[in-house]
Amino acid sequence: MKTQKVQHKVRIGSILMHLLFWALSLALFMVLIFLTRNFRLQAMDLQTALSIVVTLLFLAVSVYINLLILIPLFFETRRYLMFSLLEVFNIALFICLNYFVSMAFEGRHPNFLNEMVAEFFLVLVFLVITTLIKFTRDSISLQDANLRIKEIERENVESELRALKAQINPHFFFNTLNSIYSLSLDKSEKTPELILKLSELMRYILYETQDDYVSMHRQLDFLQNYIYMERLRTDEKIRIEMEISGEHTDLMVAPLLFIPFLENAFKHVAKEKDNPSYIRVSFNLTHPDKVMFSVRNTKYSSPGPSSGPNEGIGLANVRKRLNLLYPLKHELKISDTGDVFKVDLTVELV
Repeated sequence: MKTQKVQHKVRIGSILMHLLFWALSLALFMVLIFLTRNFRLQAMDLQTALSIVVTLLFLAVSVYINLLILIPLFFETRRYLMFSLLEVFNIALFICLNYFVSMAFEGRHPNFLNEMVAEFFLVLVFLVITTLIKFTRDSISLQDANLRIKEIERENVESELRALKAQINPHFFFNTLNSIYSLSLDKSEKTPELILKLSELMRYILYETQDDYVSMHRQLDFLQNYIYMERLRTDEKIRIEMEISGEHTDLMVAPLLFIPFLENAFKHVAKEKDNPSYIRVSFNLTHPDKVMFSVRNTKYSSPGPSSGPNEGIGLANVRKRLNLLYPLKHELKISDTGDVFKVDLTVELV
């Protein structure tokens, strides 16, 4: 119902604008007659008034043929030759009709050629002006529509990003609480310290990830705390390394962008007694407008506890976030060599 009311108001407004245009045209037409023909208002008779009204009527017919038929059906469909031919016919139709009607009201014109030229320029001026007005209105409407579309797309992207970010938190806490639960069953001495580290990570997630972007300095602190917590609960035989090169820790990056890769590495790292296992994390911050990140972890070469696809909810989530946040400005390579799972991510921040 509300939409119908809006559409009704738009139609009424459009009709009023057309009526205003023709009222102004009539006033301008009268002024031109008075100025060019030394015409006086006292000399206005019924025939002259009818001649002016009929001329405007024929002008309106030519204008609306152009606006409602020729432009939509031929010009906008790129049939320019047919449009030109029909436009010439439209102009000729106005000249002929107006000429013969004028003769009926005013008698024969003393100069046929001059009258034809005057009527040609008259209809041409109206066609050009109304066409320009139409193109201007269409351009403004198109711009408004594009702005509305972009606003809707932006709102959709923001909503999807909020949903994706919200998925990270329960996924992360679910994995961590499972670890704490396992340690508590074993009455491990690591449990209190693990809970303390988890509280620090929760504080970061609850209070510092609400912003769209977080400095790499804060993100690195969070990741180091996460790695420290994982050291407490994982097998000490797993070698965990984190290397940071470069001094551009003030770069602003979307929060929780790297944690899914670390979670995936710790989840799928091989824990075989006979073969050395490792997780290697590297950040390259030598560029002022780019972050280069990589993770390497050993994995089971034969079917075992971690066999199967390594890309779960976390990695699918981060792929979507990268496509939304950094379209055409990131490069993500994930490879599985059999014994080692590799992740390389480059994010351009320009």
